[in-house]
Amino acid sequence: MSDKVRETSSKAALKELKEDYLRILEDSFQNTSEIKKGDVVEAPVVTITDQFLIVNLGGKFDAYAEIGDYSDDKGNLTLKVGDTLKGYVVDQNSQGYVVGKSLTKQYVDKQSIRDAYEKKVPVQGKVYSVTKGGFNVDILGARAFCPVSQISARQVEDTAVFIGKTMDFLVIECSENCRRLVVSHRQLAELEAAEAKAEALARLSEGAIVSGKVMRMTSFGAFVDLGGIEGLMHVSEISWQHVIKPQDVLKQGQEVEVKILAIKGDKIALSMKALQDNPFVAALSEMKEGDEVNCRILRLHNFGAFAELKPGVEGLIPVSEMSRNRNIAHPREILKEGDYVQVQILRIDPDTQKISLSLKALQPDPWENIAEVVKIEEPFEGTVESSTNFGVFVTISDGITGLLPRSRVRKTDDFKSGDSVTLMVTALDRENHRITLDYTDRTPEEIAAASRPRNEDRGQRDNSGQSSFGGNRGGGSDYRDRGDSYGGGRRGGRGRNDEEWRKYANQKAAQAEDNPFKDL
Repeated sequence: MSDKVRETSSKAALKELKEDYLRILEDSFQNTSEIKKGDVVEAPVVTITDQFLIVNLGGKFDAYAEIGDYSDDKGNLTLKVGDTLKGYVVDQNSQGYVVGKSLTKQYVDKQSIRDAYEKKVPVQGKVYSVTKGGFNVDILGARAFCPVSQISARQVEDTAVFIGKTMDFLVIECSENCRRLVVSHRQLAELEAAEAKAEALARLSEGAIVSGKVMRMTSFGAFVDLGGIEGLMHVSEISWQHVIKPQDVLKQGQEVEVKILAIKGDKIALSMKALQDNPFVAALSEMKEGDEVNCRILRLHNFGAFAELKPGVEGLIPVSEMSRNRNIAHPREILKEGDYVQVQILRIDPDTQKISLSLKALQPDPWENIAEVVKIEEPFEGTVESSTNFGVFVTISDGITGLLPRSRVRKTDDFKSGDSVTLMVTALDRENHRITLDYTDRTPEEIAAASRPRNEDRGQRDNSGQSSFGGNRGGGSDYRDRGDSYGGGRRGGRGRNDEEWRKYANQKAAQAEDNPFKDL
């Protein structure tokens, strides 16, 4: 191919490129000319000066926005070069289009208010007085009304704090001549909050460690602002140590570092405890089953008392492990919060991180000297503990209780708790810790009648075929746990959780369904 041909081809290609460029430029001019006041703008920031943000609309003129319009309450600019600026076209001049977050007096007239209402463009206004049911607001030189329910996304307790404030509003009602205007800041705040929440959820993930600010606290936890969305830190996730109320550890406005435990929809579960060392792990190397330790009583429940062994390490003293000498209905009978007591560690469960404790294990067993306390067929003065459908329980001495079977109770007797009675011991079962009682003056006729089989005697047999009066798991009172054998005990019996705690404290290898901690 000759040089002349090559030169001709290059000129043709250059001409074609020039024509394409002019066509694209003309298209951009036409697109730019379609932009009108009130249009929504989403464009990249190309330059930041001392006063303005310059954005590229892709046409003949760039658009600019005042930096103050896109700064936070502390005056810090929230955008950088390359970020997408969102706003509204509020004016056009020789320098290009003016973009703002809302319309201001500088750029509008009455028609602009109407346009803002129809296009849902935010307008700037100043609250200047309180009126019946709301506030008077200067909107671009016109008087508008803002109901008190629309001034904030939160409940308004003091209307005076809004007087003199300049805020952005949405026009929610506008008459033809713009003489009646109703505005709302709340609707605008809710829209902005929804956008911020969506952006926050997009950047947060389970397991992430983030910083936040404590916004408010309740009895069950603290709400933490993560930047656009709030998460809940339950009171049990604040510390390994027992926290009664969040206010004991946290302060409103406090900056905290938390771990995201779970995200379900727009609900976020947070934890400070997850970022702290687990004190139970260290305690395992320092304590073992059978050790005697001094601990502080933290709180009392009907099934037992929780005690602090070390900071952040707690154990449970079940009510059945509190005394050999008396039947404890509630721990408050012998303990109070803040008490220091000596206990023995009965069981440590590394899997569930639970520790079972006992006061009773350190107390002397009254059955060790039972022969000195109880004499067969020797009268004694006792005190009625309770009267049940299967007999009358009588205290012989501290920690020793006997049963007068119902079949032997005289019809003329009406035993009440606290009554003093004179009886004698007719049978002593050291192995099972059972004592059978009878009257000291029983007649031969009564003895013969008592020896005949009775339905109630058969009814006293439990499912295992053993006599159901009594049974003691750990020494002490013969019938302390008779409620377990009879399917119900004195003072209403134990609840489900109480029985689970009892099983946990007294079984070396409890089944999973008997884990007393699973419902706590």
